[in-house]
Amino acid sequence: MGALQVFLGLYATVLPFAILAAWLALSLWDISRRSADGGLATGPAVGWTLGVLFVPVVGAAGYLVGASTLPRSLAATIVGGGVVAYLAVLVLTGGIGAAG
Repeated sequence: MGALQVFLGLYATVLPFAILAAWLALSLWDISRRSADGGLATGPAVGWTLGVLFVPVVGAAGYLVGASTLPRSLAATIVGGGVVAYLAVLVLTGGIGAAG
């Protein structure tokens, strides 16, 4: 097992957690900011918070793309970029694993 395989294997293991942490932090920040400004009522704020926390990947990505106050292009870039980055690492890791 080469150093590149070890590095990419570690990266493929850690990357989903980093992406999820970024999505969760951004979603919860936006929910709390909207709730504090009065732009989001208490019921929907609690609902979105529970959805983001208990259905982490789908809830956070769904909130960012569908309900956040971020510009749509920014939210789509954040969610789409995370998915594309992870898929690229998986393909690269799989290709190196198959070749080695």
